[in-house]
Amino acid sequence: MNRDYVSEFTRFIDTYLEQHPEVVEEQMRGWNADWHTEFIDLVAMQEAAEDGVPDDTYGFNWHVRLDKHGPCASH
Repeated sequence: MNRDYVSEFTRFIDTYLEQHPEVVEEQMRGWNADWHTEFIDLVAMQEAAEDGVPDDTYGFNWHVRLDKHGPCASH
């Protein structure tokens, strides 16, 4: 097995990222938003929670739907 082989796609991505460092910076900004809580906008999270629509479990968790509405509620 040749461990020195680098695919054409990998070479393309490596070259692209070298020429566009802003892409890597944007990726790190997204990573930081997911993993570092100091970047989380708590007010926006609260507003999103208040604007949410209750899940009726349509198509998922059928056992929960049966418990709530009976076995033939969807027909």
